[in-house]
Amino acid sequence: MSASTWSDDAITAKIREIAKTTFGMDLPDSNQPIKDSGLDSLALIDIVMGLEETFGCQLPLERLPANPTINDFVTLAQSSLSKL
Repeated sequence: MSASTWSDDAITAKIREIAKTTFGMDLPDSNQPIKDSGLDSLALIDIVMGLEETFGCQLPLERLPANPTINDFVTLAQSSLSKL
């Protein structure tokens, strides 16, 4: 799948897949902070690294809020993908 074909739903599914395969966890609703599921800051970095590997781009962590939601990750990914 090329970068331009990643929909918000596809990115969300990828984030959930990374969390499930890496941590064995189902993430909360897309609008709830990911840390509410019990994941810590290092886990969030693992999610970012998984997304970067999938998309072949850098996702600037400093653009995420302190307690990001799945939707925050989707917005960050779409912003980065639009620059490819």
